Amino acid sequence: MKKNTKKSFTTVIEKIAFKIAAEDANSACPCISYQPKLPKSVKKLRKF
Repeated sequence: MKKNTKKSFTTVIEKIAFKIAAEDANSACPCISYQPKLPKSVKKLRKF
């Protein structure tokens, strides 16, 4: 039972992290002076 619960939490966390990374890759920084560089793996998630 504990393994199934741990695996489901891990899966949920992975999905959330993927969605946040995809959203971050497709948006610009609201600050004018600084936008951190994205890793190559996140750049692959861009839609444009």
